[in-house]
Order: sequence, then structure tokens, then C-alpha cells
Amino acid sequence: MKYFLNSYRALSDGTFGVRHLQEMLDTEHFRLSNWKVVWAGTCAVLRTAINMFQVDAKSCIDSRLGGEIAAEWKLISDQREEHPIFWQFLCKERNNIMHQYEWAAYEMWMDESGNFSPPKLSLLNVRPENSRTVLLMRSGHYKAQDSLELLREGADWVEDRIYSAIRRAGYEPDEMRNIATFQKPPQLARRSLLDRSLSE
Repeated sequence: MKYFLNSYRALSDGTFGVRHLQEMLDTEHFRLSNWKVVWAGTCAVLRTAINMFQVDAKSCIDSRLGGEIAAEWKLISDQREEHPIFWQFLCKERNNIMHQYEWAAYEMWMDESGNFSPPKLSLLNVRPENSRTVLLMRSGHYKAQDSLELLREGADWVEDRIYSAIRRAGYEPDEMRNIATFQKPPQLARRSLLDRSLSE
């Protein structure tokens, strides 16, 4: 079911970006500026996933699903204070990147005791032993928070919004449907009938 949605396909790309950024930060040596490319792309794609609600609402094969996606977008738009992860992080960070080529995330080294120090200016991130590279938020609503954790939280929030709309429409996100007819594949439909009769 979820694969019918442009919003879910964008979310999948965003979650890949989160994993890639984690792997990059875990690597001992990488070009210090490279994380910014992954950061910018991931923030943009996760914001786009929510913007795709407007497209999915019009293009869904099933009107119930389209209606619930439209309702979810309206909820996010009308109740902004309840969705700061979108308005204060994903939207704001993406807009800063796109319009000013600035970002709130910045790199720091964190030692085993949790102490932070700025990286030495160098093309390569060659961090001290017993330290790891972390990204922190420089400013805004989420100042001083772990940027990668915030990105993960944003991806989880997007997934929750998509799954919530799908379930309110009466479906399950992983439910199988025929791409041409939107019907359950015959073997799954028979299994559902059998399961229902056994439970009665």
C-alpha cells in the first residue's frame, strides 16, 4: 500500500540519507565538507515527502486514501505548533540551505566523557583517538541538539504521518494491492476470507 505514495518513496530516500550520514560520521577519515551534501539532500527530501501529500491526495487510486492524506496535510498545516519537527526543523533547514546556502548543523568532536571540541581546520576529518564526530544544531528551536538524531526523528515523524493516513483510510501500510486494479492479489484475498472464517 505505502508504495503507491510519492510521499513514502521520498521518505525511503530520506531514510537512506540518514543511514549514509551516520556511516559517514562513523568513518574515521572523510572530507569534512562532504557531510553537508548528504545533510542538505536528506533535509530536502524529508521535507519533500510531506509536500508530496498534496500530490498523493489528488493522484491516489482510492478516494478514501486520498481523502485521508489531504486531511493529514491540513492537520499539519493548521496545527503548526504541534508539529515543530516539520515547521521548525525540516522546513526551516531546507529553506536556509536552498535560499541562503546556510545550515544550522555543524560538526564537533565528542570524546568518551561527552566533552566537545571543534575539529581542526583541515580538508580531512582526522579526529583524535577516543573521539567521534557529531553534528550539533547551531541555532533555532533545536539549538545544541544532536543534528543526526533530529534528522532521524524527522524521518520517524514523516513515516508516522504517512502510516496514520493509510490506517485511517482502512488499510495497513504493508498491505499488498494490485497496481492496476488496487485489489488484493487473489491468494491474499482468499487467505483473508479464511482467516476471517476461522476467527468467527
